[in-house]
Amino acid sequence: MRAKVLFDTDIGSDIDDAVCLAYLLKQPKCDLLGITTVSGESEKRAMMASALCKAAKKDIPIFPGIEDPLFAQQKQPRAPQANALTNWEHDTKFPKGEAIEFMRQTIRKHPGEVTLLAVGPFTNIAMLFKVDPEIPSLLKDLILMSGIFTTN
Repeated sequence: MRAKVLFDTDIGSDIDDAVCLAYLLKQPKCDLLGITTVSGESEKRAMMASALCKAAKKDIPIFPGIEDPLFAQQKQPRAPQANALTNWEHDTKFPKGEAIEFMRQTIRKHPGEVTLLAVGPFTNIAMLFKVDPEIPSLLKDLILMSGIFTTN
């Protein structure tokens, strides 16, 4: 059985998210239901996800998500790797303001089956859980990269 996955990413700031997406696109046990982007320039981040999907010959729904953090200061206002987009075929038009609702509807359509893989800031995830507090109980799994923690 293929694992149903929603991928929430800040692709475009570092290579790790692109590597993860490439793996998901080529993994035969993965049914990638959709991609949402988060952090500054979320539309450019969606374009980067689109470039990888096109290179893999996969038609995956992509939704730019929330750009600004809810509480903290923005740490990734730009998607610097988007400078390479001129080298790759990619979509340029995406549904705006629909990322949270897309995730909500997808999870509700497949209760207990969806793994939500979040490798960027958790802004989209926080809004999803706020809009529909039942969503966490409807997930099969929630996998978070969670960043880096240091002491000063």
